[in-house]
Amino acid sequence: MKVRITSKLLIVLILTALVPLLVVGWVGYRSTLSISQIASQANREVAELAMSDSSAALSDELKTRLLALTERHAGDVNEILKQVQGDTVKLADFGTYLYNHAETLKRYALPSTYEPAPEHKSFGSRQENRNSWLAVFGSGVDEKGRVSKETLKEIQLTEYMDILFNSIAATNPYAVQMYINTAGQLSRGMPFVNGEFTWVDGPQQFSQAPDVTAFDFYYLADAAHNPDRGPEWTELYWDPAGLGWMVSSIAPVYRGDRVVAVTGIDITLDQIVKGILNLQVEQSGFAFLMSRTGQAIAFPERASEFLEFQGSFEGEFKRNEAFAHQLTKVRDPAFQRIVAAMSQGGHELTTYTDSKTGKEYFLAYHPIPVTGWSVAIAVPVQEVIAPALLTNRKIEQSRERTAAMLNARAQSLVETFLWLLFGIVLALIPVALIFARTISRPIHTLAEGSRRVGAGELGHRIQLHSGDEIEDLAVTFNQMADDLQTKIDEIETANLELMELDQLKSKFISMASHELRTPLIAIQGYVDLIREGKGGEISPAQHKMLETVSRNATRLARIVAELLDISRIEENKLVLERMPVSLSRIVREIADEQQPYLDSRGHTLTLELAEDLPLVDGDLDRLSQVVINLLGNAVKYTPDGGRIKIRVQAEAGQVHLQVSDNGIGIRQEDLGKLFKRFSTLGDITKHRTGKNEFMAGGTGLGLSIVQGIVQAHEGEIRVESEYGQGSTFHVILPIAADQTPISDDSVVRPPRACAADESAPAFKVIHFEQPEEPQIDLPADERLSILVVDDEADVITFTRDLLEEHYTILSALTSATAIREAISRKPDLVLLDAWIPGISGYDICRTLKRNSNTRDTPIIIFTAATQQIDEQRAREAGADGFVTKPFRREQMIELIESFRGRA
Repeated sequence: MKVRITSKLLIVLILTALVPLLVVGWVGYRSTLSISQIASQANREVAELAMSDSSAALSDELKTRLLALTERHAGDVNEILKQVQGDTVKLADFGTYLYNHAETLKRYALPSTYEPAPEHKSFGSRQENRNSWLAVFGSGVDEKGRVSKETLKEIQLTEYMDILFNSIAATNPYAVQMYINTAGQLSRGMPFVNGEFTWVDGPQQFSQAPDVTAFDFYYLADAAHNPDRGPEWTELYWDPAGLGWMVSSIAPVYRGDRVVAVTGIDITLDQIVKGILNLQVEQSGFAFLMSRTGQAIAFPERASEFLEFQGSFEGEFKRNEAFAHQLTKVRDPAFQRIVAAMSQGGHELTTYTDSKTGKEYFLAYHPIPVTGWSVAIAVPVQEVIAPALLTNRKIEQSRERTAAMLNARAQSLVETFLWLLFGIVLALIPVALIFARTISRPIHTLAEGSRRVGAGELGHRIQLHSGDEIEDLAVTFNQMADDLQTKIDEIETANLELMELDQLKSKFISMASHELRTPLIAIQGYVDLIREGKGGEISPAQHKMLETVSRNATRLARIVAELLDISRIEENKLVLERMPVSLSRIVREIADEQQPYLDSRGHTLTLELAEDLPLVDGDLDRLSQVVINLLGNAVKYTPDGGRIKIRVQAEAGQVHLQVSDNGIGIRQEDLGKLFKRFSTLGDITKHRTGKNEFMAGGTGLGLSIVQGIVQAHEGEIRVESEYGQGSTFHVILPIAADQTPISDDSVVRPPRACAADESAPAFKVIHFEQPEEPQIDLPADERLSILVVDDEADVITFTRDLLEEHYTILSALTSATAIREAISRKPDLVLLDAWIPGISGYDICRTLKRNSNTRDTPIIIFTAATQQIDEQRAREAGADGFVTKPFRREQMIELIESFRGRA
């Protein structure tokens, strides 16, 4: 017979719900509360006394520490400025010697080449070298950018300044740029960015500059402003090269009693105030640096509100522009008195109360003797006494624990008294326990079984014999666990099979795609040769057929490249050549390239590119591939005469690219499969095969590749679309930490393929820059001998047909033959396949580079593999060049000829 759980609970409640227990419980609770209040009051008084004593001790300790901190930071900055000022005096002394003994000097041993720059209204050095830059502008040049003979002599005289420029750069890590400016509108300088020499195109940087003597880094040192002829310091100004806010130490150069020039050393503010900006006292304390005129020189962003700064931390190189935030014009009179004391070189620790918020601060300041600047540190008083508050909280917690213990003890005494007073309750306890166990044990067993099965122990079964509904629930639960185990086993088996199939599929795609490249080389190459008439005269009809073969072979090569991209993305092997890249420049170049294609469809393309757009951290070719695919999709799915817009802007530390069109749009149910492989919109049987038509065909891999590339850049891609109205694709990319653009002129990049013209599969032709490059010492009219090494006879035959018009071709099909032929016949150059059975092309290259007979022979590795790791392996093997298959004859010939001696 089964007893329902509700019946069991009813019996337990009747037996245990006794009124006397409620009364005794209330009395015990009131007694505990009274005891707890007494203990809390005693602990509170102890906490207040402890806090008063500890607050005073902490305040005295912080005052001593603040004074020491300000003095130390002021001393550190002063030592830096003294070193820079001393080197500035050396520059001025050296310049004074040059101008007063010019007749004793010959032409500088390592002169630069100078030329007019009429487009910049200046004259100077335009060819990159290791010397200082030079620019003559303003009244120092005529309308054609030419200078007088006297100015040219002064230019040659100041070349000697490079001696001291290099000496100071080697010993003073804070010198960003040393320079000399003359009254004759001549400016010469030598910059060192992060300690490395950097060449500057002077006429371009100071294009159409005004009178040099009007800048504060000149006139502050002239006779009118500096009669003592000693060193001076400029105010804070923005560097023309974009290095940030900087100050200059300057000193005059006299010829007799006339100022003829001013020398100077630039130091960036970032170099001397890092310790001040990063200084944090307590939770929100901060430091700031002020000039002797009350100008705020440096402070962290968290100090902006306190110093009432609402401007920008950036500037522009204009005449006498400074960082215009004067502390003499902010806050209340009490703060102004502190600023006045700092301007006068005071050294003190004081307290300051904000008149608006009532918040109290400790404020310590100390002067910097060299420049008259002052360092200050501000700390809220409330944070100083924070440890005392923490101690008080601990005492309060102790008070609460004591009250809880007292309450528990009082409750225990009350319960003991009640058990003694009411014996009948003792008789009811066993009965209540028996009924409680009949309920709790089955429930506990069921809960434990559920927890174990939920934790993954699918083989666990609940053994329960309670004779009630809980037993029925346990049986049902065990049946569910059996079914779940069966289903999971089936799913795991299916998943394993799917994973194996997916791996086989990826390996097949990668292998098949790679193997397809080799025959495509011969097909495409021989088609080009026949079209050029190398196999004899061909008819117009044959020429048209060959164009069709070439176009489709190129299209197949592009499909192979897309399949390889998909395979790399799936295996997380997509390698990126990341560098600071201008996304706006990529968009402009692609827009120009695709304009004929857009015109053929009657589309209007609008570009909205934000000014001063930051560089993104990315791979130039891969990002170009993203833009081309998105623009190509917009063109394909927009009827003729449509409107397309590309917008690029910076948003919250990222760059946002948008490609919008007013085409056919995308249905909401299709958005989820848009980025899936081999996915195309609509019925593919209705797509047109021409690539220059509306709804043109494709492999359905473009957007999947775009998504993989964007995600490899730690970016984000999404789409917004309204069916029948158009679509907008959004790409979010991270901003590069280094905003200096990097160019790699050694890589010959092919024309980009567009959506309508896939005539140029991606390839690379690279001449590796070596410290000692091998040279072929033969005149241009003498044929070179080239050893071609490849295990594919068709590739050797094709290469021979491609190059034998210009060169004598030798060949080898195996690695052993290749090494023997190279050592014995000593060809002028080796063209070596990377993938050869047995000894790989990379190992052959290493062997030849170690041999005394062949180590000076240029070796070019060519391969169907196009990943960055293959290029890196070629570099490490000692190769002098790298070419990817398929390649074009003219690029291969250009690379080969680059190794011919230039004598």
